Amino acid sequence: MIDPVVAEITVPRTPTEAFVGFTAQMGEWWDPMLSPDPATFTGISIDPNGPVASVHGDEEYVWGRVMNWDPIGHYTQEFWLGHPEEEATVLDVRFTEAPEGTLVRLVHSGWMPGTEELRDKYTHWGDLLERYAAHVS
Repeated sequence: MIDPVVAEITVPRTPTEAFVGFTAQMGEWWDPMLSPDPATFTGISIDPNGPVASVHGDEEYVWGRVMNWDPIGHYTQEFWLGHPEEEATVLDVRFTEAPEGTLVRLVHSGWMPGTEELRDKYTHWGDLLERYAAHVS
């Protein structure tokens, strides 16, 4: 296995508030440039029991599936934005109480041998977490 991509940030919210900001409000802080069609990006749709999709007007591009939805502190999804669904990786995000709010730790794992170049394209999680933190702060 290839090492996961790990990013973390602390936000001034409770774990549940941080979870809601990360999941239900993802479309508000996600960078449209990281979507299938930045010019038409209008948000992200997450079904707690199913797909994760970029919304582009009336179109949805599914690029994940929720695996674990626990508003008390844990979100996991299959992830295949930018690569085939059959090569899905895993996003695991934990929300843990910290002295100044909540530590949000994202681990993007499941990289298989031969996907090193693809993995190298997913170093933007720190930037995305900065956008997320600005949104929930």
